[in-house]
Amino acid sequence: MEVFAVTIFVSLMFAVLFAALFLAERTQKRRGSLEQVALLPLDDCGRVSSPISTETHSHDQHLRHQSPR
Repeated sequence: MEVFAVTIFVSLMFAVLFAALFLAERTQKRRGSLEQVALLPLDDCGRVSSPISTETHSHDQHLRHQSPR
């Protein structure tokens, strides 16, 4: 009978932990997760909200300034 009580107690503690972590996540400032940021190029709204990588940008500028051969 003690095992049953301990099992219920541990289950309730996991439920409380889950609820607390869930509420903490919901109240945090909206930061995009990696999955959301990765899917931004497929967004149909037409707005770009992800920062452009400076490495790609500087590489593109370098290619534009090269003289044609």
